[in-house]
Amino acid sequence: MENASKALIMAGSVLIALIIISLLVAFFGQLRNLQNTTDDVEKEEQVYEFNKQYDVYARNVYGSELLSLANKIIDYNKTESENDGYTKIELYITIKNDIDSTYLKKGEYTSNSFIKELNNIEKKVEEIGNITIKSSENSKNTRKVSKLATMRTSDIEELGFTQEQYKDLVNQYNRYKSLISEIKAKVFTYENFEYDSKTGRIIKMNYKV
Repeated sequence: MENASKALIMAGSVLIALIIISLLVAFFGQLRNLQNTTDDVEKEEQVYEFNKQYDVYARNVYGSELLSLANKIIDYNKTESENDGYTKIELYITIKNDIDSTYLKKGEYTSNSFIKELNNIEKKVEEIGNITIKSSENSKNTRKVSKLATMRTSDIEELGFTQEQYKDLVNQYNRYKSLISEIKAKVFTYENFEYDSKTGRIIKMNYKV
């Protein structure tokens, strides 16, 4: 009888131990699921915050805004994307008709090529603007094209400059300056954005003009 009681006690102890173990396993499983859920929520919040800074551009934008966006994308691709292992963002700008016969002609441009074209125009403005013109061989009157471009014709001629000396260069200078202003003021039409199917992050932005 005593042995039977001991056996029952042992069996009961084992059963209680199994129940406790089962409860602990279930408890830790729930903790793990809760942690996974918390991690998922945090990731979603991070993705939302990341996309928010680009989703504000999901509309028609001015060229000046597009220039800022292109610079932002280039900075991201060079730093965060490479360091964190995320897919780079690609900006595509489709130009249906030449904006200029030399710069930003019909075709497709990326962040880098769009900024490169703008930089080339700005370099052209600086290059022409820095050309110094002398009114005559013996004259001490010299002016940069950028200065002449701001002066009245009568004032320029009073200094001894002839139109043959400065007119073409001033026209070129003004043309390229106007081209930069034109591009920055131009409206680029929003097409669509694309997102990474795995991370949910934005990876492609499309515009046309």
